[in-house]
Amino acid sequence: MKKTVFAYLHTHWDREWYRDKEDFNLRFLDVFDIVLDELKKDKAPFFYLDGQAVALLDYLKFRENKLQEVLYFIKNKKLAIGPYFVSADSYLINYCSMLKNLDLGIKISKEYGQKDFIGYMSDIFGISKSAFLALERKNINKAVIWRGVNPKFIKNNCNFIKNNIKTTWLAQGYFNDFLHNENIEGLEKYLNKINKYSKEKLLLPVGADHLGMLRNANEKIAKINEKLKNYEIILSSPFEYFKETEFVNTNVPEEFLDNSDTYILSGVYSTRTYQKIKNSYIQNALSRIIEPLDFYLGKKYDKNIEFIYKTLIKNYAHDGIYGCSVDSVQRAVDSRFEKCDNAISAVLKRLIGDFKLKNNISGRTKNKIGLFNLSNRDNIKIVEVELPYILGDSQVTKIKKGFCDDLLYDIYKIPVTEDITKIYTQLVEVSSNEKLAFSTVKIKKPDKKVKVTDKIIENHNIKAEIKNKKIYITNFKDVFELKLTDIIDVGDSYNFAPRGKYEILKPVETKILYDGMIESCLEIKFKNLDLRVYLNNYSKFLRFKAKINNKRKNHKLQAVLVLKDNISKTFSDDAYGIIQRKIDYNYNIQDYMPAKRPKELKANIFPMQNFVCANKGVVITKGLNEYEIFKNELRVCLLRATGTISNPKNPVRSIPAGPDLKCPEAQCIRIVEAEFAIAFGDKNFAYNLLDEFNKNYVVIDGEYKKDINYKLDEIPQNSFFYGINNGEKIIYQFK
Repeated sequence: MKKTVFAYLHTHWDREWYRDKEDFNLRFLDVFDIVLDELKKDKAPFFYLDGQAVALLDYLKFRENKLQEVLYFIKNKKLAIGPYFVSADSYLINYCSMLKNLDLGIKISKEYGQKDFIGYMSDIFGISKSAFLALERKNINKAVIWRGVNPKFIKNNCNFIKNNIKTTWLAQGYFNDFLHNENIEGLEKYLNKINKYSKEKLLLPVGADHLGMLRNANEKIAKINEKLKNYEIILSSPFEYFKETEFVNTNVPEEFLDNSDTYILSGVYSTRTYQKIKNSYIQNALSRIIEPLDFYLGKKYDKNIEFIYKTLIKNYAHDGIYGCSVDSVQRAVDSRFEKCDNAISAVLKRLIGDFKLKNNISGRTKNKIGLFNLSNRDNIKIVEVELPYILGDSQVTKIKKGFCDDLLYDIYKIPVTEDITKIYTQLVEVSSNEKLAFSTVKIKKPDKKVKVTDKIIENHNIKAEIKNKKIYITNFKDVFELKLTDIIDVGDSYNFAPRGKYEILKPVETKILYDGMIESCLEIKFKNLDLRVYLNNYSKFLRFKAKINNKRKNHKLQAVLVLKDNISKTFSDDAYGIIQRKIDYNYNIQDYMPAKRPKELKANIFPMQNFVCANKGVVITKGLNEYEIFKNELRVCLLRATGTISNPKNPVRSIPAGPDLKCPEAQCIRIVEAEFAIAFGDKNFAYNLLDEFNKNYVVIDGEYKKDINYKLDEIPQNSFFYGINNGEKIIYQFK
């Protein structure tokens, strides 16, 4: 008997990649015109629009006259959209963004009549455990995946249950154009490979990247079935496949990040690092400051916040945040980041202005401020604030010119040239306060605890010392070495490919940048790189800011923490929660280059959201999403310079992952500032430091007629507050 194959017609749609959005969208107008025409003439039963709603919006923007056809086909289950707004990565975006991507996609899809959804992740470069948690949270019980699956780990069965979600693995991927050119022999071989991992029924995607729909599909499939030896194709939909297929419970991995069967293209974690850094700042400001503050103060700006999210999530469309697109696309990404940044600043100022007006807070004070503690920690001890005057017992760290925010709140005043004044960035120590609460706090006289010389910076918790042109970090029990390394990269935007030996950068000068009552800073100068080390009176971590004047092409710069023992496992934060990874610390990718067809070489390179822990060493970052392990070295990428989307001679990947189009701006010939911190501890300790590192608080200045103190919300013990989604707290509880 011939086996039944459920085939579905689709196109995988990169919104912007090796052409910009407007160019691709013109192509999509042609593609989707044909889809609607074929469905209208009953030449095909169904078309799947890549699991994302934004493509339909892009189409209807220029084809308003097609709206009724679209509504009819969705209602009659001949066309499916959503649940995602865009097809987004699950490692480079945080959990709130992940949920908001689903919220927007589901909302839009339902407005067009879509009722059933599949978590369609056919081409994202590995799938985090958080991606399944997000689907489960949104009550989506079906998923389709491809990259990152090792067939051995799923016991050679492509249909399994994960997080209560029926999941099917596309054993040969989504890319299949055999039917377009009626290559029967190729199709039969392709189906044989799928059959190896299937039971009674097979699932066959028919389509490929930006490919037009198979025309006259019903007729062509009937002819092809006459020639197939072992299979009979039924043109259907993935929804019907899920109804007809048995899914088994099996012990699958937490995440799918294995490249033994398909490429996962791990170089995208570090391509165009400057964009990842910007993304990190914006996501934290949105999910941990702006949205919670607006929620607890009455949701006056929730529409503005949704607009910011919608703008931001467009950057998460496949290939965008990865950085593996032509420069014109990435400049559009930069533009959206800037728009989000400006909108966040505007909303925050309005939230502060509204709060001051409601509580009759005006004028200036020197000894008292209001503090929204939006962190997971009680007793923030030191806060930073920008004001047009100097608070009592403060330490000024920077002065700039600008307008006073209070002036901007008053709609009956117009700022003029004479209103430009000095704005002081300053640090103050404050009295006790609670997490997720507002407190009127007193400014305390600082008790200086930091000692700094031109070779040492320390407080009672941690110390950095430069000795014999090496940097050592100690908590007065354990000692790590911190070094900066550089190596030639002959890869591309998808894959890092090292060549030669790592160069260890040597300091050329050290000096005290400032020695304050609250915070001090030691500057370590390298060639084309300044590394500033910041430490305040109470901090349990050393904060580093690297200012890189990059003048080199095709290389990778890393901060390397040298630990006492070889690293056999790491703990890093996923979009939601923590992921533990086992490490083959002896593996060296250069020993296996060049890759043999059709392999992508394994790499000891992994994604992280904000931190990684190993052997008591903790590294916290802002937008540095990649770490690498070799023996006892924990390496964090500060910058990777590459000049092409896909190098056909990349020695770590045997088949191109895209076109060999030059992208000189990915060489990052510019000044890049990268921020990270180093501490001693474990994963729980790293979580506790995150809020201090990210400064998750808001300061309200002015003259208080009476002290204001109230609790915003409660979170359970040993829990971590992530943000707000659809009016609910997102809480992660340590197990």
